[in-house]
Amino acid sequence: MVPAVTPVQNFYVVSKNLGGDPVVDGQTWRLRVGGLVDRSLTLSLGELRALPSIEEYVTLACISNNVGGNLMSTGNFRGVRLRDLLTMASPQSQGTWVAFRARDDYTESLPLGLVQATPEILVAYELDGAPLPVNHGFPARVLIPGHYGMKAPKWLESIDLVSQEARGYWEQQGWDHNALVKTTARFDLPRDGEILKLGAMEIGGVAFAGTRGVSKVEYSTNGGAGWEVAPFDAPLSPLTWVLWRATWTPPKEGAYRLIVRATDAAGALQDSHAAPSYPSGSSGYHTIQVNVSR
Repeated sequence: MVPAVTPVQNFYVVSKNLGGDPVVDGQTWRLRVGGLVDRSLTLSLGELRALPSIEEYVTLACISNNVGGNLMSTGNFRGVRLRDLLTMASPQSQGTWVAFRARDDYTESLPLGLVQATPEILVAYELDGAPLPVNHGFPARVLIPGHYGMKAPKWLESIDLVSQEARGYWEQQGWDHNALVKTTARFDLPRDGEILKLGAMEIGGVAFAGTRGVSKVEYSTNGGAGWEVAPFDAPLSPLTWVLWRATWTPPKEGAYRLIVRATDAAGALQDSHAAPSYPSGSSGYHTIQVNVSR
């Protein structure tokens, strides 16, 4: 089973930068907030860190994660609420979108209304009590709970209020511009293809439904003919995954097809339709095959 908080060295990393990620000097780095605002801002890292900040446990997932995949991690981030930064800059009425640009020329944008209504969106500068590692966006990155990681630029350099949506790097290649996290569940125990000894055993994994929260996890040990409800731990925050586990005693030797699914807090069952990650994130139930013997 994975821990509730992912060790930083195990936190998933996906990057477009095949030639290497940018290494930014924190002493000379500046964050610019401008565009359609009445008061442009230029902040050093020290000035950003001096602003009122919050900590929040957040699960991040990559839109390219396959069903049952490991491109999903949970960490404790500290940063400044993005809406607070924008309030400091006094957006003009025609500024309805927030556009981001990063040191590696990565771009993204969000509706201003979403930012103003979502205090959990951060300009983050710490992960698990330490400055962001280089591969996670030092000195600062955007953090947008409930959306896939493609919406959260690393190595952030500028935030601009603009009058229309600015399609981001991956969106220009056909990926979904909303990038809302889909409800998902997976097995961490047992592993697909594992040979198990007959007797009682622990099965379990994680389930995640973005900011909607998980209300139920169910598993099947007979290929979906019947379902059992699995207990799960309380989430670290409304923004994280849950760890689920159950005790299973196979009735006899043989091959078994195990399936897991989750339901969000609104009562919506995870999408059973198997679909690839492109363009909106994968869907379908995580299914594994195991063999039980004496």
